[in-house]
Formats: sequence, C-alpha cells, structure tokens
Amino acid sequence: MIVPMKKLTLLCLAHDRAATLETLRGLGVLHVKPVVSPAGAGLDVAREKAAGLRRLLEAIPAAPDAKPTGRDAWTVVSDTGDLLDERKDWKERLDFLLAEVDRLAPFGAFDPLAVKKLADKGVILKLYRASAKAAPPLPEGVVAEKMGTQKKDAFWALFGRQPFDWAGAEEQRMPEDISPDELRKEMERLRGALEKSAEELKAAAGDRALLEGLLAEAEGEVHLQEVRAGMGTAETIAYVQGFVPAGDVEKIQNAASFRGWGLLVEEPGPQDDVPVKLKPPRWASPIKAVFQGIDILPAYREADVSVVFMLFFSLFFAMIIGDAGYGAIFVGLTLWARKKLPTDAFRLLLVTSGATIVWGLVTGTVFGISPEILARAGFDKIQIPFLTDPERSAQNVMGLCFLIGAVQITVGHFWNVVDLLKEKKLKALEQFGWILTTWFMFFLADSMVLNGNMTSYLHLTEAQDALLWKALGIAMAVGSGLILLFMMPPKEIKDGWFNLALLPLNLVGNFTDVVSYVRLYAVGTAGFAVANAFNTMIFPGGDVSFVGLLVGAVFVFLAHTLNVLLCVMGVLVHGIRLNTLEFSNHKGITWSGSAYRPFAKPEVAA
Repeated sequence: MIVPMKKLTLLCLAHDRAATLETLRGLGVLHVKPVVSPAGAGLDVAREKAAGLRRLLEAIPAAPDAKPTGRDAWTVVSDTGDLLDERKDWKERLDFLLAEVDRLAPFGAFDPLAVKKLADKGVILKLYRASAKAAPPLPEGVVAEKMGTQKKDAFWALFGRQPFDWAGAEEQRMPEDISPDELRKEMERLRGALEKSAEELKAAAGDRALLEGLLAEAEGEVHLQEVRAGMGTAETIAYVQGFVPAGDVEKIQNAASFRGWGLLVEEPGPQDDVPVKLKPPRWASPIKAVFQGIDILPAYREADVSVVFMLFFSLFFAMIIGDAGYGAIFVGLTLWARKKLPTDAFRLLLVTSGATIVWGLVTGTVFGISPEILARAGFDKIQIPFLTDPERSAQNVMGLCFLIGAVQITVGHFWNVVDLLKEKKLKALEQFGWILTTWFMFFLADSMVLNGNMTSYLHLTEAQDALLWKALGIAMAVGSGLILLFMMPPKEIKDGWFNLALLPLNLVGNFTDVVSYVRLYAVGTAGFAVANAFNTMIFPGGDVSFVGLLVGAVFVFLAHTLNVLLCVMGVLVHGIRLNTLEFSNHKGITWSGSAYRPFAKPEVAA
C-alpha cells in the first residue's frame, strides 16, 4: 500500500529554530517542503563543502579489499586535495605542451636559443603559415625559408633586419625558450608524475570509508541548511511545513507538547505534492529494487502496484532469459554478491533467478543444448508438453503471451472497477467495458496471428465456435458502448469531445497492447537460438581433441556470456516496459510520484 500522509505545519519562536530543527532531525519522520526557496550563505558554504568532499571521494577508486593507510579523516582530505590540485596543474601543463609540440611540428626541429642569438645580432625571425599553392609576395628586404608543408598549408621562417609583416599570411606565435626535444622530456616527466599520483590515489582506497563518513555528515548539513533556509517567518515566529506518515504524527505531537511548538495537522489537498512511501507485503517488497533502480514511483493518490509488478516481472524475467542454466548462474552470482547487494535487490534476484530455472526446465532450455541431448539426460520427464511440442510449441507460447497480456490488462481495469464502485462512480462501467473489449482482442489476436491455435484447445464444434464468436461480438459491442457512454460525464463532453473521437484508435491500441506481449516469446526464443547456434558452431560434432575441447570451452563461455548480457538487456527493455507502460496505462498509473525522504540525521558507518 501507499502509506497515508498528513500535512503538517509546525510553528516555533524564531530564536529557537536551530533547536527545533535539531529535534525534528532526531525524530526523522518529517518530509520537509520548503516554504520559501532555500538560499543563504550558510547553505552555500555547506554545499561547497559537500561538493569538495564528493570530488575527493570520486577521485579515489573503490577497492573493497584495500586496507586503510592509518591516516585520520582530515589528513586524507588534505593529502588528497593537494594531490588533486597538483594533478590538475600537471594535466593543464601537459595539455599545453602537447598542443605546443603539435603546433610546432611543421616547422621541424630548431633551437629557440639560436633564435635568441639571431635577435641579439639584429636579425628578426618570424614564423608564418601561408597557402601551399600560392604564397603572398614577401616584404622588401626579407629572406624566407620554407620549413614544411601540411595539407593545404606551407610553413615559413622569415628573416629581416627591419621590422616587417607578411600581408596575406598568418603569423605563428614563437615557442617558449626551450627546444622541442626539451618539451618532449618535460612531457615524459609530467606523464610519470601523473602515473605516480594515480598509484597514490589507488593506495588510498582503504580510506574511502573515512571520506564517505565525512560526506554523509556534509550532506546532512546541506539538508539541515536547506530546511533552515526554507522555513517561513512572521515577526518572531518561524514555521516549517511538510508531510509525515499518519502513524508517526504522534511522535511530533509529543515533541510539540514538550517543546511548546504550535502544530497544525491536516489532510493533504489536491494541490499538494505529497511524497510517496511504499509499504508492500513483505513477499512483494523486493520489487522496490526495480522502482529505485529506474527511479519511478506511483503518485500519492494512485495505487501501489507492487504486488502485480512483482508477480508479472518475475514471470517476464523468466520467459525472457528463458534458460535454466542461465538461471542457475544468476543464483550463484547472487549468493556470491550477497553482502554487496541491498536486501531488496538480493531477494528479487533470487526470486527471478529461481523462476528462470523453473521456466527453463519446463520448456527444455538449458544452455541452449539441443532437445535430443536433454532427453537422453532425462530432462524430458519434467517438461510440459504444451510448451515443448515440436509442432505447436511456438504457437502455444505466443498464445500464452497473448493470454498473459489479457490477464494483466484485465487486472488493471478490474482494480479500477473495484475502486470506482467504492466511490459509487458510474465510470466503473467504462472500466468494465474495457475488460470486455480486452478479451475480444485476445481471441481476435489468436485468430489473426495464430489461426485460432488457443481456441482449438477448447475443442469446440463448428456450431459452438460460431456461438463463441457471436458472444464475443456482443461483448465487443457492449464494451464499446459502455466506454462511449461512461468515459466522461455529459458536462465534460464539450471540452473533452476529442476523447470520444479517439475511441476507435484507443480500441486499436487495446489490440496492439495485447499483441505486444508476444515480445516475451520473441526475445526468449532469440536467446535460445543464439545459444544453440553458438553451441553448434563451436562443437559441430565428431571427435574433438583435448586441446580442441579446452579452446571450445573458452569460446562457449565467451559466447554464452555475450548471450546472457543480451538477455539481461531484454529484461531491462521489455520486462520493465510491459509493467510500466502497457499495464500501467490501463491501470492509470502515471509514475509521477516523488519519494518520501524524511529530514533525519545522516547514517554514518562506524
């Protein structure tokens, strides 16, 4: 469920705001909404400090097994900051030298000291770039020497006793008082210094925890200053506003009684941007890892679809990966990385990997191995004939995809029916109409795409089949009528008439939504085809030497690794899409919610 929130306004004496905020931060339940746009010197300083620490932390590479150097936190900050400043200067100098060497390359190797000696003797030397096809006429009394050509440009050195300019040519800046060879030596020295400093940063990996603790405190100070700067004031009174879970209101009320605060608790209004705190059933809570990963949440006044998302995402994951062998690998990797994974992500991967193993076993898919070999190993005994029939399995799985789509879309509309009936709204009839049209679209997809494959399992006579389609036609007509009549109140038709005009397109969209679930079959089948093709190419049959076996095993490992990555991409694209677009559009989920982030003290690792 989405945890109910209360809107809270807390008033305190202006001179007591610091103690008030510290108490609120200790309670850690109020999601603060600024009354005014936060700004101020204290906030700027806090943000600058946090940004500096974040810069230092990003510069030190992560190495979980690295040991601390024994320095205290502020010594790490000082040393790392100095090292980064030096690296910045070295990089800037190196970039300049690289550009300088590249700029002077067309003029060849020369000694800037010789240029200085010429100047002492009264000879003026200038460098120019001119067109290689037709150089402009030289100034009077000037001698020129062509130093080189590059593409369409010629590079010249001009000598004269009197000041001169070469009209039509571009004068080039003279180099520093060091030769190109010396420039290259300095470049090598700088590269060596940068490499050494990079090693020093790697050696500081064990001190990352110290910087992480300082950064957490700094970000907590930023949040504190934002809340402080965002408070409203009225003469001697300061006030803060925000939202708090209904079950935690009592904590703030008790603190208000003790501290003498003024407190106003009310229901959020339609204009309020209420934060969202999800509290799904324990078994469905792993799906929060997906929500956090792609940074989406339903709006406060929408439904918590965690249960539906968890069930169908696990099924989609299994069908897209589709291979029991890959599922077993995922289980192993998940257990190996258990300590590094957040709890929800760990549990989600276990569930989805387990579902993948089950799906792969019942469909006879294990590392893309051919069905004949699996049958000899006894895997055929646990397969489901509906999913492995050599002649009809493709049509059966596609039909199953259509069925899954119809069921999930129906769940969304039925959920809306129940909610609207609780509110005693006639719009529930429109949602029931969409259920009727969805099932007509399922049978239509089966007929048009699969030539009635799924309907054939009903074993209907010709008369019964005709009766079925007559009933489906009536359902489609009734459903369309309910949608047309109850999609909006009569008073809204004047402004929303275009929704009525778009109804035919929306009905077509309903059909395409059902059909779009066939992507589960397409991606899963592609994964098996790729795996099987790799197996066949690498081990085509016949006798194989031991060395050939080893080499083949390496290639098989690389090939399946690539295939696993492609399958995972399929899950990210298609498995999530079907939940966040197709299903959510029918349920009415906009994913426009903002996360509940309470004003609390930062958690600093010990």
